[in-house]
Amino acid sequence: MTLTSLKYRPDIDGLRTLAVLPVILFHAGATWLPGGFVGVDIFFVISGYLISTIILRDVQAGEFSFLRFYERRLRRIIPALLVMLLVTVAVFQVIALPDQAQGAAESGIAAILSLSNFYFWRQSGYFAPTAEFMPLLHTWSLAVEEQFYLIFPVILLAVWKLRLPVNWVILIGTVLAFATGLWLSINKPSVAYYLLPARAWELALGAVIAAGVVPQVGRGLREVVPALGVGMILFAIFWIRSDMIFPGWVAIIPCLGAAMVIHSSGQSWVARRILSSRPMVFVGLLSYSLYLWHWPILVALRIRTANADLDLLVAAGAVLLTFVLAWLSWRYVEQPFRDRTAMPAKRMLSLLGGLAAAVAGLAFLSITMAGFPSRLSERGQTLIAGALDTDHYSICPEGSLDQACHFGNDNEPLRILVVGDSQTPPLYRALDAFAAKTGRGVIYWHSACPLLDGAWREGDGYRTACFAFRERVFHQIETLPDLEVVILVGSWQGQLGNMDTESRYPLMDRESVARTPQEADRAFSRSLGRTLTRFGDLGLGTIILGSSPGAGFDVPRIMALAELNGIARPVGSNVAYVRPIQDRIDALLTSVAGTHQNVVYVPIWDIFCPAAACSLTFGDVPIYSDGGHLSGSGATDFLGPVLQERLHAGMEVIGVNW
Repeated sequence: MTLTSLKYRPDIDGLRTLAVLPVILFHAGATWLPGGFVGVDIFFVISGYLISTIILRDVQAGEFSFLRFYERRLRRIIPALLVMLLVTVAVFQVIALPDQAQGAAESGIAAILSLSNFYFWRQSGYFAPTAEFMPLLHTWSLAVEEQFYLIFPVILLAVWKLRLPVNWVILIGTVLAFATGLWLSINKPSVAYYLLPARAWELALGAVIAAGVVPQVGRGLREVVPALGVGMILFAIFWIRSDMIFPGWVAIIPCLGAAMVIHSSGQSWVARRILSSRPMVFVGLLSYSLYLWHWPILVALRIRTANADLDLLVAAGAVLLTFVLAWLSWRYVEQPFRDRTAMPAKRMLSLLGGLAAAVAGLAFLSITMAGFPSRLSERGQTLIAGALDTDHYSICPEGSLDQACHFGNDNEPLRILVVGDSQTPPLYRALDAFAAKTGRGVIYWHSACPLLDGAWREGDGYRTACFAFRERVFHQIETLPDLEVVILVGSWQGQLGNMDTESRYPLMDRESVARTPQEADRAFSRSLGRTLTRFGDLGLGTIILGSSPGAGFDVPRIMALAELNGIARPVGSNVAYVRPIQDRIDALLTSVAGTHQNVVYVPIWDIFCPAAACSLTFGDVPIYSDGGHLSGSGATDFLGPVLQERLHAGMEVIGVNW
């Protein structure tokens, strides 16, 4: 085993700059850097290299000490982290909504315990809170590193004690870890994104370089390899997109690029003249504090402006403020704590203990007080209540057929089936009123899964469960002897993807020949046609119910934030933008319905858009519980009366009269 010696390398600080700046710009809204988030993966490779070099050097010299190793990590990571946590948790008790303030407190405790990746993994999912308003979301990557630091030294020491070939163990372990990460990325995407098992190979790749597994390149390649590595990083930043399966295989590009730069030992022209230049090294020295502060600042400004999308000037101001706070953090927190002479271990532990206690105390107070809801006005409380107006999801359990919710007259036969995606449960009470005098119905639903026979959208993580749900529904329909009508519900614009440009993951079926909006339309028509044919073969009538236009932002929280901060409340989407999208959907659904007997399409988007701007509230009550799902009141009180009229009219068209 040939070890790489650990001496200061300014080019690695330059590599840190190449990692942190794209992350900051991407999070600030730079759409021209679609892969800016891969900077986190580059950091993992750097950390894996540096940590492995330290451990392997000390183990080989017989000088490794867990106490000394973890003291170094403590001095490097924890002081600046605790200061950021204390400021962030405190500020968000003042400027944020109660649930956001409480969420900041909970995630602050998780960050102290190095468990924030688990916290945010548990928070992720179809109905997850909006990531743009989670001020400590970025600490998930620190938790991944800290968990790696706990496990990896033990493994390396055990391998050394057992006299196993360290370099081969690291190499084989990295390959196995990559295979694990690839499987998780495809089958468990949220696990892959947040948890160590899918990220371990990135850290281990740095260990491969540190252990000297890869031979040093000759003089002829010494210039080519690091230049190619930088090129791969830049390519990844500009090519990789957030809608790709990630980390998956695409993360190899920036990670391998970083490994190639590190492996060059800082001797190339690129390393000496570019990565080791003063500006690159300066930003690299600040990179940890830059990463710590950039996200809370961006989230705070989003909250203060009640807007998830920051204006260019505001975003530029956020970046500038990030650099100011990062320099202060580096100068007055990072450097003093890393100086063992100025900061002996006993004093360091005392100060860190005090900071941790302050963060935990404030966080527990916030949790106990539920984020201090008395800060909201009566109007603000009415608005935020819309986010909790979702009991229909517990009344109508997802994916269940045996425990599905029924509506209408319990004494009547089951004549109506309503089936669709997560747009379906909010209609429960409106449907109950509709069927109270005419019949009885049942609701089946599954997230992101309208009943489009044989269709899927790649990358949404629901394909397997959705296909199984559909087949269960089709089988169940055959067992309902009195069934006469099926009402299909879905977020149709969500299934068809972006209406203006080519979608990376459009709707597809087995007959699809291209990934284009036009082919997505054809896949949609074919799959919906197959569904309608199956219903027709059973003698059932079908109503295809249109969907609401949605708002595009979290209506209750954004409007409550505007109320809290005393700024103008946002208005709904301009009808001039909504109409072309909805007209396209109307034409598509009307066309498919027209080719089948006893099928009618019933649009509803116009109910939401009676004027120049589409409605978001009626009075102060939000129509939506988030950015696209109707609240219970929105579905029942706002939409319900007109919906019932249109459904009755639809029943007449397909010849159903009770």
